[in-house]
Amino acid sequence: MSARRPQPHAKGAPLPPARAAALAALDKVLRKGQEVQAALDAVLADAAARNEASARANASKASASNSTTHVANASSTTPDGSALRHAGISRQDAALATELVYGYLRSEIRISWLLRRFLTAPEKLPPEALLTLGVAAHEIVHLDRIPDYAAVDWAVTHIRQRFGPGLGKLANAVLRNVARLGGDARNAEMYHADLPDPRDFLSVHHAAPRWLVDLWCDAYGMDRATDLLASSAQAPAPAVRVNAARPGWQTLRDQLIADHGGTACGHAGVVFPVGGFPAEVAALERAGLLSRQGAASQEVLDALRPDTWEGPVWDACCGRGGKALALLERGVDVGLCSDPNAGRLRGLRADAERLGLAVPAIVRASATQPPCATDGTCPAGGPGGPARPVPPVQPVTPDTPVTNVGTASAGAFRTILIDAPCSGLGTLSRRPDIKLRRSPADLDALAALQGRILDAALSVLPTGGRLVYITCTLNPAENEAQVERLLSPTGAASAAPVIVEAQHTTPADTPAREFFFGVVLRKG
Repeated sequence: MSARRPQPHAKGAPLPPARAAALAALDKVLRKGQEVQAALDAVLADAAARNEASARANASKASASNSTTHVANASSTTPDGSALRHAGISRQDAALATELVYGYLRSEIRISWLLRRFLTAPEKLPPEALLTLGVAAHEIVHLDRIPDYAAVDWAVTHIRQRFGPGLGKLANAVLRNVARLGGDARNAEMYHADLPDPRDFLSVHHAAPRWLVDLWCDAYGMDRATDLLASSAQAPAPAVRVNAARPGWQTLRDQLIADHGGTACGHAGVVFPVGGFPAEVAALERAGLLSRQGAASQEVLDALRPDTWEGPVWDACCGRGGKALALLERGVDVGLCSDPNAGRLRGLRADAERLGLAVPAIVRASATQPPCATDGTCPAGGPGGPARPVPPVQPVTPDTPVTNVGTASAGAFRTILIDAPCSGLGTLSRRPDIKLRRSPADLDALAALQGRILDAALSVLPTGGRLVYITCTLNPAENEAQVERLLSPTGAASAAPVIVEAQHTTPADTPAREFFFGVVLRKG
Protein backbone atom coordinates (compact mmCIF):
# COMPACT_ATOMS: atom_id res chain seq x y z
CA MET A 1 0.00 0.00 0.00
CA SER A 2 1.32 3.43 -0.88
CA ALA A 3 0.54 4.75 2.61
CA ARG A 4 3.15 2.39 4.02
CA ARG A 5 5.98 3.56 1.80
CA PRO A 6 8.45 6.00 3.35
CA GLN A 7 7.32 9.55 2.68
CA PRO A 8 9.35 12.76 2.77
CA HIS A 9 9.31 14.32 6.20
CA ALA A 10 6.32 16.57 6.54
CA LYS A 11 6.61 19.95 8.16
CA GLY A 12 6.15 19.74 11.88
CA ALA A 13 8.07 18.79 14.98
CA PRO A 14 11.43 17.15 14.08
CA LEU A 15 12.32 13.77 15.52
CA PRO A 16 13.88 14.42 18.95
CA PRO A 17 17.69 14.05 18.83
CA ALA A 18 17.91 11.16 21.31
CA ARG A 19 15.24 9.15 19.47
CA ALA A 20 16.78 9.92 16.09
CA ALA A 21 20.18 8.70 17.30
CA ALA A 22 18.67 5.59 18.90
CA LEU A 23 16.76 4.61 15.74
CA ALA A 24 19.83 5.15 13.57
CA ALA A 25 22.07 3.07 15.87
CA LEU A 26 19.52 0.27 16.18
CA ASP A 27 19.19 0.15 12.41
CA LYS A 28 22.94 -0.43 12.16
CA VAL A 29 22.72 -3.22 14.74
CA LEU A 30 19.55 -4.94 13.54
CA ARG A 31 19.84 -4.50 9.79
CA LYS A 32 23.59 -4.25 9.21
CA GLY A 33 24.81 -6.50 12.00
CA GLN A 34 27.14 -3.97 13.62
CA GLU A 35 28.26 -4.33 17.22
CA VAL A 36 26.08 -2.18 19.46
CA GLN A 37 28.67 0.15 20.98
CA ALA A 38 30.41 0.69 17.65
CA ALA A 39 27.07 1.54 16.02
CA LEU A 40 26.13 3.97 18.77
CA ASP A 41 29.55 5.62 18.74
CA ALA A 42 29.35 6.09 14.98
CA VAL A 43 25.90 7.69 15.14
CA LEU A 44 26.85 10.07 17.95
CA ALA A 45 30.09 10.98 16.18
CA ASP A 46 28.19 11.71 12.97
CA ALA A 47 25.76 13.91 14.89
CA ALA A 48 28.64 15.78 16.52
CA ALA A 49 30.35 16.29 13.15
CA ARG A 50 27.16 17.63 11.58
CA ASN A 51 26.57 19.93 14.51
CA GLU A 52 30.14 21.22 14.37
CA ALA A 53 29.94 21.81 10.61
CA SER A 54 26.64 23.64 11.04
CA ALA A 55 28.02 25.77 13.84
CA ARG A 56 31.08 26.68 11.81
CA ALA A 57 28.91 27.62 8.87
CA ASN A 58 26.81 29.83 11.11
CA ALA A 59 29.93 31.38 12.60
CA SER A 60 31.24 32.05 9.10
CA LYS A 61 28.04 33.85 8.16
CA ALA A 62 28.16 35.83 11.36
CA SER A 63 31.74 36.91 10.68
CA ALA A 64 30.64 38.58 7.47
CA SER A 65 28.34 40.93 9.35
CA ASN A 66 29.95 41.28 12.76
CA SER A 67 33.18 42.72 14.02
CA THR A 68 36.34 40.70 14.47
CA THR A 69 36.17 41.32 18.21
CA HIS A 70 32.69 39.87 18.40
CA VAL A 71 33.78 36.69 16.59
CA ALA A 72 36.81 36.28 18.85
CA ASN A 73 34.65 36.54 21.94
CA ALA A 74 32.21 33.94 20.57
CA SER A 75 34.93 31.45 19.68
CA SER A 76 36.52 31.71 23.09
CA THR A 77 33.44 30.12 24.66
CA THR A 78 33.91 26.90 22.66
CA PRO A 79 37.55 25.82 23.07
CA ASP A 80 38.51 22.90 20.82
CA GLY A 81 34.92 22.56 19.72
CA SER A 82 33.88 21.05 23.05
CA ALA A 83 30.60 22.98 23.22
CA LEU A 84 29.91 22.39 19.53
CA ARG A 85 30.17 18.67 20.12
CA HIS A 86 26.88 18.81 22.02
CA ALA A 87 25.23 21.67 20.14
CA GLY A 88 22.53 19.50 18.61
CA ILE A 89 22.70 16.37 20.77
CA SER A 90 23.39 17.26 24.36
CA ARG A 91 24.98 15.01 26.93
CA GLN A 92 21.50 14.34 28.25
CA ASP A 93 20.30 13.35 24.78
CA ALA A 94 23.35 11.14 24.27
CA ALA A 95 22.66 9.42 27.60
CA LEU A 96 19.01 8.88 26.68
CA ALA A 97 19.98 7.54 23.26
CA THR A 98 22.34 5.07 24.96
CA GLU A 99 19.60 3.94 27.34
CA LEU A 100 17.12 3.52 24.50
CA VAL A 101 19.54 1.47 22.39
CA TYR A 102 20.77 -0.84 25.14
CA GLY A 103 17.43 -1.01 26.95
CA TYR A 104 15.54 -1.89 23.78
CA LEU A 105 18.04 -4.62 22.86
CA ARG A 106 17.84 -6.09 26.36
CA SER A 107 14.02 -6.14 26.27
CA GLU A 108 13.33 -6.65 22.55
CA ILE A 109 11.79 -10.12 22.85
CA ARG A 110 9.44 -8.99 25.61
CA ILE A 111 8.51 -5.76 23.77
CA SER A 112 7.84 -7.62 20.52
CA TRP A 113 5.56 -10.02 22.37
CA LEU A 114 3.64 -7.12 23.89
CA LEU A 115 3.23 -5.39 20.54
CA ARG A 116 1.90 -8.57 18.95
CA ARG A 117 -0.99 -8.45 21.40
CA PHE A 118 -2.23 -5.35 19.54
CA LEU A 119 -0.94 -5.96 16.00
CA THR A 120 -2.56 -8.55 13.76
CA ALA A 121 0.30 -8.69 11.24
CA PRO A 122 3.43 -6.95 12.57
CA GLU A 123 5.57 -8.57 9.88
CA LYS A 124 3.73 -6.50 7.25
CA LEU A 125 4.76 -3.19 8.79
CA PRO A 126 7.79 -1.33 7.43
CA PRO A 127 10.80 -2.27 9.58
CA GLU A 128 11.38 1.36 10.53
CA ALA A 129 7.80 1.76 11.73
CA LEU A 130 7.97 -1.46 13.75
CA LEU A 131 11.28 -0.42 15.30
CA THR A 132 9.83 2.98 16.20
CA LEU A 133 6.90 1.27 17.92
CA GLY A 134 9.32 -0.97 19.79
CA VAL A 135 11.50 1.84 21.09
CA ALA A 136 8.47 3.87 22.18
CA ALA A 137 6.95 0.81 23.86
CA HIS A 138 10.22 0.26 25.71
CA GLU A 139 10.00 3.84 27.00
CA ILE A 140 6.41 3.30 28.17
CA VAL A 141 7.08 -0.01 29.89
CA HIS A 142 10.54 0.51 31.37
CA LEU A 143 11.41 4.21 31.65
CA ASP A 144 9.42 5.72 34.50
CA ARG A 145 10.84 9.22 34.09
CA ILE A 146 9.37 9.63 30.60
CA PRO A 147 5.61 10.32 30.57
CA ASP A 148 3.60 7.89 28.46
CA TYR A 149 2.15 10.72 26.38
CA ALA A 150 5.65 11.91 25.41
CA ALA A 151 6.66 8.46 24.17
CA VAL A 152 3.40 8.11 22.22
CA ASP A 153 3.68 11.60 20.73
CA TRP A 154 7.15 11.39 19.18
CA ALA A 155 6.61 7.89 17.80
CA VAL A 156 3.19 8.64 16.28
CA THR A 157 4.44 11.91 14.78
CA HIS A 158 7.48 10.17 13.27
CA ILE A 159 5.48 7.29 11.81
CA ARG A 160 2.81 9.62 10.44
CA GLN A 161 5.41 11.85 8.77
CA ARG A 162 7.30 8.88 7.34
CA PHE A 163 4.48 6.54 6.34
CA GLY A 164 1.28 8.56 6.23
CA PRO A 165 -1.77 9.13 8.45
CA GLY A 166 -3.03 5.53 8.27
CA LEU A 167 -0.01 4.05 10.00
CA GLY A 168 0.06 7.07 12.28
CA LYS A 169 -3.41 6.19 13.57
CA LEU A 170 -2.41 2.54 13.98
CA ALA A 171 0.71 3.55 15.96
CA ASN A 172 -1.37 5.77 18.21
CA ALA A 173 -3.83 2.97 18.98
CA VAL A 174 -1.12 0.38 19.62
CA LEU A 175 0.99 2.55 21.91
CA ARG A 176 -2.02 3.75 23.89
CA ASN A 177 -2.98 0.11 24.43
CA VAL A 178 0.53 -0.61 25.68
CA ALA A 179 0.29 2.38 28.03
CA ARG A 180 -3.07 1.12 29.39
CA LEU A 181 -1.32 -2.04 30.60
CA GLY A 182 0.37 0.09 33.23
CA GLY A 183 2.33 -1.90 35.78
CA ASP A 184 0.98 -5.18 34.39
CA ALA A 185 3.49 -4.91 31.53
CA ARG A 186 6.25 -5.58 34.07
CA ASN A 187 4.23 -8.00 36.19
CA ALA A 188 5.17 -11.65 35.85
CA GLU A 189 1.57 -12.77 36.40
CA MET A 190 0.43 -11.34 33.06
CA TYR A 191 3.06 -13.34 31.20
CA HIS A 192 2.35 -16.49 33.20
CA ALA A 193 -1.33 -16.25 32.28
CA ASP A 194 -0.63 -16.25 28.55
CA LEU A 195 2.46 -18.47 28.58
CA PRO A 196 1.73 -21.68 30.49
CA ASP A 197 4.99 -23.36 29.38
CA PRO A 198 7.58 -22.35 32.03
CA ARG A 199 10.36 -22.01 29.49
CA ASP A 200 8.24 -19.91 27.13
CA PHE A 201 7.51 -17.67 30.10
CA LEU A 202 11.20 -17.31 30.93
CA SER A 203 12.01 -16.53 27.31
CA VAL A 204 9.46 -13.72 27.00
CA HIS A 205 9.57 -12.28 30.50
CA HIS A 206 13.39 -12.13 30.56
CA ALA A 207 13.72 -11.36 26.84
CA ALA A 208 16.01 -14.30 26.04
CA PRO A 209 16.02 -16.57 22.97
CA ARG A 210 14.30 -19.86 23.66
CA TRP A 211 17.43 -21.83 22.78
CA LEU A 212 19.34 -19.96 25.50
CA VAL A 213 16.60 -20.67 28.04
CA ASP A 214 16.79 -24.36 27.15
CA LEU A 215 20.60 -24.34 27.38
CA TRP A 216 20.71 -22.81 30.84
CA CYS A 217 17.74 -24.77 32.23
CA ASP A 218 19.24 -28.05 31.05
CA ALA A 219 22.72 -27.17 32.30
CA TYR A 220 22.00 -25.43 35.60
CA GLY A 221 18.41 -26.20 36.55
CA MET A 222 15.34 -23.97 36.48
CA ASP A 223 16.10 -21.93 39.60
CA ARG A 224 19.65 -20.93 38.70
CA ALA A 225 18.68 -20.37 35.06
CA THR A 226 15.95 -18.00 36.19
CA ASP A 227 18.46 -16.00 38.24
CA LEU A 228 20.91 -15.86 35.35
CA LEU A 229 18.25 -14.74 32.90
CA ALA A 230 16.96 -12.05 35.25
CA SER A 231 20.46 -10.64 35.80
CA SER A 232 21.30 -10.75 32.10
CA ALA A 233 18.22 -8.69 31.23
CA GLN A 234 19.31 -5.77 33.44
CA ALA A 235 21.98 -3.12 33.04
CA PRO A 236 25.36 -4.13 34.49
CA ALA A 237 26.99 -2.32 37.35
CA PRO A 238 29.86 -0.10 36.09
CA ALA A 239 33.31 -0.91 37.45
CA VAL A 240 36.88 0.32 37.27
CA ARG A 241 40.26 -1.21 37.98
CA VAL A 242 42.53 1.13 39.94
CA ASN A 243 46.13 1.05 38.70
CA ALA A 244 47.89 -0.94 41.42
CA ALA A 245 51.28 0.02 39.97
CA ARG A 246 50.82 3.62 41.12
CA PRO A 247 51.68 4.70 44.66
CA GLY A 248 48.63 5.36 46.81
CA TRP A 249 46.31 3.23 44.69
CA GLN A 250 44.62 1.80 47.78
CA THR A 251 43.75 5.32 48.95
CA LEU A 252 42.20 6.15 45.58
CA ARG A 253 40.19 2.93 45.61
CA ASP A 254 38.93 3.59 49.14
CA GLN A 255 38.01 7.17 48.22
CA LEU A 256 36.00 6.06 45.18
CA ILE A 257 34.17 3.53 47.32
CA ALA A 258 33.37 6.06 50.03
CA ASP A 259 32.38 8.90 47.69
CA HIS A 260 30.11 6.89 45.38
CA GLY A 261 28.68 4.02 47.40
CA GLY A 262 30.89 1.52 45.62
CA THR A 263 32.23 -1.83 46.74
CA ALA A 264 35.62 -3.45 46.26
CA CYS A 265 36.01 -6.15 43.64
CA GLY A 266 38.93 -8.25 42.49
CA HIS A 267 42.42 -7.12 43.45
CA ALA A 268 42.11 -3.36 42.92
CA GLY A 269 38.63 -2.79 41.54
CA VAL A 270 35.58 -0.75 42.45
CA VAL A 271 32.06 -1.60 41.33
CA PHE A 272 29.59 1.30 41.44
CA PRO A 273 25.81 1.24 41.72
CA VAL A 274 23.97 0.84 38.43
CA GLY A 275 23.47 4.15 36.68
CA GLY A 276 26.76 5.18 35.13
CA PHE A 277 30.33 6.06 35.98
CA PRO A 278 31.12 8.89 38.40
CA ALA A 279 32.08 12.12 36.65
CA GLU A 280 35.74 12.02 37.69
CA VAL A 281 36.40 8.59 36.18
CA ALA A 282 37.20 10.03 32.73
CA ALA A 283 39.91 12.35 34.09
CA LEU A 284 41.39 9.63 36.30
CA GLU A 285 41.43 7.30 33.31
CA ARG A 286 43.28 9.84 31.13
CA ALA A 287 45.82 10.29 33.93
CA GLY A 288 46.52 6.55 33.95
CA LEU A 289 45.20 6.06 37.47
CA LEU A 290 42.49 3.58 36.52
CA SER A 291 40.87 1.68 33.66
CA ARG A 292 37.31 0.61 32.99
CA GLN A 293 36.92 -3.13 33.44
CA GLY A 294 33.91 -5.20 34.45
CA ALA A 295 33.75 -6.48 38.00
CA ALA A 296 33.24 -10.12 37.01
CA SER A 297 36.27 -9.95 34.71
CA GLN A 298 38.41 -8.67 37.57
CA GLU A 299 37.04 -11.21 40.01
CA VAL A 300 37.70 -14.27 37.87
CA LEU A 301 41.31 -13.21 37.38
CA ASP A 302 41.82 -12.63 41.11
CA ALA A 303 40.14 -15.93 42.02
CA LEU A 304 42.70 -17.82 39.91
CA ARG A 305 45.52 -16.56 42.18
CA PRO A 306 47.81 -14.94 39.58
CA ASP A 307 50.39 -14.07 42.24
CA THR A 308 51.20 -17.81 42.35
CA TRP A 309 51.73 -18.15 38.60
CA GLU A 310 55.31 -18.80 37.58
CA GLY A 311 56.55 -16.36 34.98
CA PRO A 312 57.06 -15.33 32.38
CA VAL A 313 53.39 -15.34 31.36
CA TRP A 314 52.23 -15.48 27.77
CA ASP A 315 48.76 -13.96 27.15
CA ALA A 316 47.95 -15.81 23.93
CA CYS A 317 44.48 -14.27 23.30
CA CYS A 318 45.15 -10.84 24.72
CA GLY A 319 42.69 -8.71 22.72
CA ARG A 320 43.17 -5.14 23.92
CA GLY A 321 44.98 -6.47 26.95
CA GLY A 322 42.62 -5.83 29.86
CA LYS A 323 43.80 -8.87 31.80
CA ALA A 324 47.45 -8.59 30.77
CA LEU A 325 47.55 -4.99 31.97
CA ALA A 326 45.83 -5.95 35.23
CA LEU A 327 48.54 -8.57 35.76
CA LEU A 328 51.33 -6.10 35.01
CA GLU A 329 49.83 -3.60 37.45
CA ARG A 330 50.10 -6.13 40.27
CA GLY A 331 53.65 -7.14 39.37
CA VAL A 332 53.05 -10.39 37.47
CA ASP A 333 55.76 -11.09 34.89
CA VAL A 334 53.90 -10.85 31.56
CA GLY A 335 56.49 -11.52 28.85
CA LEU A 336 54.35 -11.70 25.73
CA CYS A 337 50.93 -10.66 24.45
CA SER A 338 49.61 -12.00 21.15
CA ASP A 339 46.36 -11.71 19.23
CA PRO A 340 45.34 -11.89 15.56
CA ASN A 341 43.73 -8.42 15.64
CA ALA A 342 46.24 -5.64 15.00
CA GLY A 343 43.82 -2.89 16.04
CA ARG A 344 43.39 -4.40 19.47
CA LEU A 345 47.13 -4.80 19.87
CA ARG A 346 47.67 -1.13 19.06
CA GLY A 347 45.09 -0.34 21.75
CA LEU A 348 47.00 -2.52 24.21
CA ARG A 349 50.21 -0.64 23.52
CA ALA A 350 48.45 2.72 23.97
CA ASP A 351 46.83 1.61 27.23
CA ALA A 352 50.12 0.32 28.62
CA GLU A 353 51.75 3.68 27.91
CA ARG A 354 48.78 5.55 29.44
CA LEU A 355 49.10 3.46 32.61
CA GLY A 356 52.87 3.97 32.82
CA LEU A 357 53.62 0.27 32.38
CA ALA A 358 56.52 -1.30 30.52
CA VAL A 359 55.08 -2.52 27.23
CA PRO A 360 55.51 -6.29 26.96
CA ALA A 361 56.51 -8.00 23.74
CA ILE A 362 53.52 -7.77 21.40
CA VAL A 363 53.02 -9.92 18.32
CA ARG A 364 50.19 -10.48 15.92
CA ALA A 365 49.53 -14.21 15.83
CA SER A 366 46.73 -16.75 16.13
CA ALA A 367 46.68 -18.78 19.33
CA THR A 368 45.97 -21.87 17.22
CA GLN A 369 49.46 -21.56 15.69
CA PRO A 370 51.62 -19.89 18.32
CA PRO A 371 55.00 -18.47 17.23
CA CYS A 372 57.22 -20.03 19.82
CA ALA A 373 60.57 -21.46 18.76
CA THR A 374 64.01 -20.05 18.03
CA ASP A 375 64.39 -22.05 14.82
CA GLY A 376 60.94 -21.24 13.40
CA THR A 377 59.27 -24.45 14.55
CA CYS A 378 57.05 -25.46 17.44
CA PRO A 379 56.72 -28.92 18.94
CA ALA A 380 53.27 -30.19 18.04
CA GLY A 381 53.08 -33.05 20.47
CA GLY A 382 54.97 -31.95 23.54
CA PRO A 383 58.64 -32.52 24.27
CA GLY A 384 60.20 -34.66 21.58
CA GLY A 385 57.13 -34.46 19.35
CA PRO A 386 57.19 -33.68 15.65
CA ALA A 387 57.77 -30.08 14.66
CA ARG A 388 55.48 -27.92 12.55
CA PRO A 389 56.28 -24.73 10.65
CA VAL A 390 55.31 -21.48 12.31
CA PRO A 391 53.68 -18.71 10.23
CA PRO A 392 55.57 -15.41 10.15
CA VAL A 393 54.83 -13.03 12.99
CA GLN A 394 53.28 -9.79 11.72
CA PRO A 395 54.24 -6.52 13.42
CA VAL A 396 51.53 -4.50 15.09
CA THR A 397 52.35 -1.41 13.01
CA PRO A 398 54.60 -1.18 9.96
CA ASP A 399 56.89 1.42 11.56
CA THR A 400 57.04 -0.05 15.06
CA PRO A 401 59.19 -3.17 15.52
CA VAL A 402 57.87 -5.80 17.91
CA THR A 403 59.64 -8.51 19.79
CA ASN A 404 59.18 -12.02 18.44
CA VAL A 405 58.64 -14.76 20.97
CA GLY A 406 61.03 -16.77 18.81
CA THR A 407 63.89 -15.02 20.62
CA ALA A 408 63.21 -17.39 23.52
CA SER A 409 62.98 -21.14 23.69
CA ALA A 410 59.63 -22.87 23.47
CA GLY A 411 59.78 -23.62 27.17
CA ALA A 412 60.45 -20.06 28.24
CA PHE A 413 56.82 -19.31 29.14
CA ARG A 414 55.88 -21.08 32.33
CA THR A 415 52.27 -19.86 32.28
CA ILE A 416 50.02 -19.45 29.24
CA LEU A 417 46.84 -17.41 29.65
CA ILE A 418 43.99 -18.20 27.27
CA ASP A 419 41.26 -15.53 27.58
CA ALA A 420 39.41 -17.45 24.92
CA PRO A 421 37.15 -16.23 22.12
CA CYS A 422 33.73 -17.41 23.24
CA SER A 423 29.99 -16.98 22.78
CA GLY A 424 29.87 -14.14 25.34
CA LEU A 425 26.66 -15.42 26.95
CA GLY A 426 27.89 -14.20 30.33
CA THR A 427 27.97 -10.59 29.10
CA LEU A 428 24.42 -10.16 27.76
CA SER A 429 23.72 -7.31 30.19
CA ARG A 430 26.58 -5.30 28.65
CA ARG A 431 26.32 -6.66 25.09
CA PRO A 432 22.64 -7.45 24.52
CA ASP A 433 23.13 -7.57 20.74
CA ILE A 434 24.79 -10.97 21.24
CA LYS A 435 21.28 -12.42 21.62
CA LEU A 436 20.57 -11.39 18.04
CA ARG A 437 23.80 -12.71 16.54
CA ARG A 438 24.46 -15.99 18.29
CA SER A 439 22.94 -19.38 17.45
CA PRO A 440 23.52 -22.91 18.74
CA ALA A 441 25.66 -23.57 15.66
CA ASP A 442 27.93 -20.68 16.64
CA LEU A 443 28.44 -22.24 20.05
CA ASP A 444 29.59 -25.52 18.49
CA ALA A 445 32.05 -23.72 16.21
CA LEU A 446 33.47 -21.69 19.07
CA ALA A 447 33.90 -24.78 21.24
CA ALA A 448 35.86 -26.40 18.43
CA LEU A 449 38.08 -23.32 18.09
CA GLN A 450 38.70 -23.25 21.84
CA GLY A 451 39.74 -26.89 21.70
CA ARG A 452 42.31 -26.13 19.01
CA ILE A 453 43.68 -23.19 20.99
CA LEU A 454 43.98 -25.25 24.18
CA ASP A 455 45.71 -28.10 22.39
CA ALA A 456 48.18 -25.70 20.76
CA ALA A 457 48.96 -24.09 24.12
CA LEU A 458 49.49 -27.44 25.83
CA SER A 459 51.82 -28.55 23.04
CA VAL A 460 54.29 -25.75 23.84
CA LEU A 461 53.77 -25.56 27.62
CA PRO A 462 56.71 -27.08 29.50
CA THR A 463 56.22 -29.77 32.11
CA GLY A 464 55.10 -28.16 35.36
CA GLY A 465 53.78 -25.11 33.57
CA ARG A 466 50.31 -23.65 34.05
CA LEU A 467 47.55 -23.20 31.51
CA VAL A 468 44.98 -20.58 32.58
CA TYR A 469 41.69 -20.73 30.68
CA ILE A 470 39.04 -17.99 30.99
CA THR A 471 35.76 -17.37 29.17
CA CYS A 472 33.00 -14.78 29.52
CA THR A 473 30.25 -17.28 28.83
CA LEU A 474 27.97 -19.76 30.59
CA ASN A 475 27.92 -22.83 28.37
CA PRO A 476 29.19 -26.24 29.55
CA ALA A 477 30.54 -27.08 26.09
CA GLU A 478 32.83 -24.04 26.24
CA ASN A 479 33.72 -24.34 29.92
CA GLU A 480 33.46 -27.56 31.95
CA ALA A 481 33.53 -29.87 28.92
CA GLN A 482 36.79 -28.31 27.72
CA VAL A 483 38.37 -29.02 31.10
CA GLU A 484 37.02 -32.57 31.21
CA ARG A 485 38.49 -33.25 27.78
CA LEU A 486 41.93 -32.05 28.85
CA LEU A 487 41.76 -34.17 32.00
CA SER A 488 40.95 -37.27 29.99
CA PRO A 489 44.02 -39.40 29.11
CA THR A 490 42.89 -39.53 25.48
CA GLY A 491 41.12 -36.20 25.17
CA ALA A 492 43.91 -33.69 24.56
CA ALA A 493 46.59 -33.50 21.91
CA SER A 494 49.29 -33.39 24.59
CA ALA A 495 50.22 -36.75 26.08
CA ALA A 496 51.19 -35.15 29.38
CA PRO A 497 48.53 -35.29 32.12
CA VAL A 498 47.02 -32.12 33.58
CA ILE A 499 45.52 -31.39 36.99
CA VAL A 500 43.13 -28.67 38.15
CA GLU A 501 44.70 -26.21 40.60
CA ALA A 502 41.89 -23.64 40.82
CA GLN A 503 38.47 -23.05 39.26
CA HIS A 504 35.94 -20.21 39.47
CA THR A 505 32.47 -19.46 38.11
CA THR A 506 30.79 -16.13 38.83
CA PRO A 507 27.86 -16.73 41.22
CA ALA A 508 24.36 -16.13 39.89
CA ASP A 509 23.61 -13.39 42.45
CA THR A 510 26.56 -11.19 41.52
CA PRO A 511 25.81 -7.44 41.48
CA ALA A 512 28.05 -7.24 38.41
CA ARG A 513 25.33 -8.98 36.32
CA GLU A 514 28.07 -10.59 34.22
CA PHE A 515 29.39 -14.13 34.43
CA PHE A 516 32.85 -15.60 33.81
CA PHE A 517 34.40 -19.05 34.04
CA GLY A 518 38.06 -19.69 34.77
CA VAL A 519 40.37 -22.59 35.57
CA VAL A 520 44.09 -23.11 36.24
CA LEU A 521 45.56 -26.36 34.91
CA ARG A 522 49.07 -27.64 35.67
CA LYS A 523 50.79 -29.80 33.09
CA GLY A 524 52.34 -32.89 34.67
